[in-house]
Amino acid sequence: MFGGATLLVVAAGVSIGSLRDGHQGCGAQAKAAVPVSDLFQLPGAAFVQEPWLDPVAFFSDGAYVVEALPSRTEAGSTDAAFVGGGDSLVSYLKGALLPHIVPGMGWLKPPVVEFTVGAKGEASNVELVATSGHAGLDARMVQVVTDMPRWTPAKAANGGAMEQAFVFRVVQGGCTSSSTNAPIQDTRTGQLPVTDTTLAKEHPYDLMFEVERSGDNTFTLITTVKLYGGSYYASPNCTRNFKGKFHIELEAQERIVLGDRVKEIPLKMDRGYYHPLVHGPQDWVSVDTRNEQVLTVNGQKDLEVKGMCRFTIEPRCTLEEIPFVIRQRGGRLTIERVGC
Repeated sequence: MFGGATLLVVAAGVSIGSLRDGHQGCGAQAKAAVPVSDLFQLPGAAFVQEPWLDPVAFFSDGAYVVEALPSRTEAGSTDAAFVGGGDSLVSYLKGALLPHIVPGMGWLKPPVVEFTVGAKGEASNVELVATSGHAGLDARMVQVVTDMPRWTPAKAANGGAMEQAFVFRVVQGGCTSSSTNAPIQDTRTGQLPVTDTTLAKEHPYDLMFEVERSGDNTFTLITTVKLYGGSYYASPNCTRNFKGKFHIELEAQERIVLGDRVKEIPLKMDRGYYHPLVHGPQDWVSVDTRNEQVLTVNGQKDLEVKGMCRFTIEPRCTLEEIPFVIRQRGGRLTIERVGC
């Protein structure tokens, strides 16, 4: 809390879509990450399961979240407050960390630092509790919190100063209902201009799922992405293993097999250097596209299999995660988006 109000400004996006045999909804599920040495590369066909952070998120004020940790405080006590308020705190953190966001550092895990504001307003007990995956940035975050200006300390009901624990995290939203703080980093060079900045920021795409029968035990999974305002994303068939490219995965099970090949209709990719932290050209999709993959269903018994569609939408630079569930009931296969 800062002067009675929790600071919670998040770089978030909105993903609105429709579907057949389902309802609207979106959300994200965090799971254990697959360790990789080069965060722009994926080993084999493996996909990283944890929501990762595009370093460009650090350019948005909304990426910096500082909150008081839950504690037992007596009635009449007041929270510690950063001198100048939450906006000043974000400005300090952003200004101190941005110089360390450099090309080539790769995607990051969402970092978390816990600290205590002491009775004199100083930061102490600073501890990195969740790594960014980048040792230099981790060290800088700890140093920035340790060196931050003094706060107005928390006070007990009797007016005496006391310690209070806080947590600082860097976040990147995706698939949420609010996008007022979503960053726009238009770094493209002379091509694919953003035609409507508001749309590209607040409603960059619609996404729809369908399944169509193509054989006795085979189906086509169709994911249609409509783009607005000049938005774009990395093609599932791009030549580089860019981690933010469009892909769909299913939970580990044996009932449904998802084919590796993705057929894009139309197959139209724009090749260029459009991302500030990608070295080398990338294949981008900038038109409404229907993505088709083969589903093979083993048996006619009822089933329920969860899946996730992931991709980074540009130029907003947010990692979108749209969960869905495939169900078979009475021999009929359906797909439904699930989540918030």
